[in-house]
Amino acid sequence: MASLPSKIQILMRYYVIAGEHSGDMHGADLIRHIKSIDHHADFWCCGGTAMSQAMGRPCSVDGSKMAYMGIDFLKRWYTLWQLLKFCQKSLKHYQPTVVLLIDYSGFNMRLAAFAKKNGFLVHYYIPPKIWAHGQKRIAKIKQNVDHIWSILPFEVAYYHAQCYHTIDYVGNPLIQKVADHAINPFFKAENRLDHRPIIALLPGSRLDEIHRLLPLMVAQAAHFKGYQFVVAGLSIIPNSLYEALCPPTVQVIYDQSYDLMAVAKVAVIAAGTASLEAALFNLAQIVVYKLHPLAYFFYKSIITVDYISLVNLLMDHPVVPELIQYQLTDKKLYATLTNLLSSNGRAKQQAAYPAVHRLLSPKNGAAIAAKSIVAHAKQFLQNQQNNGK
Repeated sequence: MASLPSKIQILMRYYVIAGEHSGDMHGADLIRHIKSIDHHADFWCCGGTAMSQAMGRPCSVDGSKMAYMGIDFLKRWYTLWQLLKFCQKSLKHYQPTVVLLIDYSGFNMRLAAFAKKNGFLVHYYIPPKIWAHGQKRIAKIKQNVDHIWSILPFEVAYYHAQCYHTIDYVGNPLIQKVADHAINPFFKAENRLDHRPIIALLPGSRLDEIHRLLPLMVAQAAHFKGYQFVVAGLSIIPNSLYEALCPPTVQVIYDQSYDLMAVAKVAVIAAGTASLEAALFNLAQIVVYKLHPLAYFFYKSIITVDYISLVNLLMDHPVVPELIQYQLTDKKLYATLTNLLSSNGRAKQQAAYPAVHRLLSPKNGAAIAAKSIVAHAKQFLQNQQNNGK
């Protein structure tokens, strides 16, 4: 087999799309590992601050503009449609070696169809959750996605059952991320936290979910005066939003969620990646979520899983209490939080967490995925050369 000319080797181009905060974090990890393997890698990215830092320059598209779902997604459809058209045009101009899509399936599956139609190699890291809803999308995935890299161990068997076999579980990168985090021993002092035990509030990374969840979370501070309530804020969210929703007795600490998880007694968490992160910190938690009523009615009709928490989905039984939509009331949150603050309430959860660790191994998931993606991209270039393209 003829070797690739050195000129082609230095033109490995990676077109990376991540549409919200968690995807931005995963994308940054992937970019760093790809750069460590392919020293001449070039990137065109739609993402946030983390991906910009990993690349060493700003992303071409700000991924925070895509962080909408449900009714809020519909309200902004024209903005997202314009972004899709811009990305499609940029894709054809950039001519990447591989299109690398990260989560955010509504947008990315449309881009995958366009990319495949134009002859590009398409890889998906953190694929569409067709096991939860939208099973009919498997036909589009088979048609438009060349390879999937999964970070949830149960996804492989599900996709295989749907006759899609180019999928690999690479391990969950959160294992490595949590293990690598150096806890700040001065976290409490630097943030002027007092001696009272901490209840951490993690209301998510989307504006719409913060609007709906944070007022319900902070209202609990009136019931638990012996505790200090601390919000894990994100600097990508306007400070004014947190200030408007939080009473003076509730403190917001920005971009230090891991240090907060490490010292908190319990947490109230919006459904998503943070639920797994809390489990890896051995932090007892309540998972909550609330949608616009019309969006909830729609999703309720298509959701096929029993749980919304990633911890419960992994374990396939209710380790973590969930309060969703109409169950999420001040009274029920108070009762659930009271139970969790008891020793027995926390112990039951924490006893299950070692199994979560084991299920998510190996811990270097982003590194494994990056190595495989680079290898596939090189092989794709080799095949193009052999075919005279």
